[in-house]
Amino acid sequence: MQKPTGKMQVILFIGITVLVFILLNPPWNSEGATSGKSNEKEGNTEAAALESALKKIDGVGEVSIYLHPPKGAKEQSPLSDYFTKSADSNTKEATGVLVVAEGAGKPGLKSELTRILSAVLQVPEHRIVIVEMTKRGNYDENK
Repeated sequence: MQKPTGKMQVILFIGITVLVFILLNPPWNSEGATSGKSNEKEGNTEAAALESALKKIDGVGEVSIYLHPPKGAKEQSPLSDYFTKSADSNTKEATGVLVVAEGAGKPGLKSELTRILSAVLQVPEHRIVIVEMTKRGNYDENK
């Protein structure tokens, strides 16, 4: 068997490097190395989806939601759970919820929002705060 030439060694080295890169970062795995960024956006999309759903309730009006993360939650690096894939690594539970809504001044609507958010987010009702949104517009309308 002949010893590989310099050109052949370079081609072999590049091929092995590409294979190792593909095995470590598979293109078909959408959660791969970007799982940290997707977790960060996941909380935002969850709140945005919840906001759009609550806006559709009659009398609620404009809504803004803040989900308070757990006390021990820290920013995780993208590779923190690379080798150990567990179900709870991607779940973020909120320990508190702040909702600012235009129609929150109505007591019936406020209790309905509290009940809905408690059921959807699995958060106790005493950890949900709902306040009325400040009115926008001309303050001198009634003068």
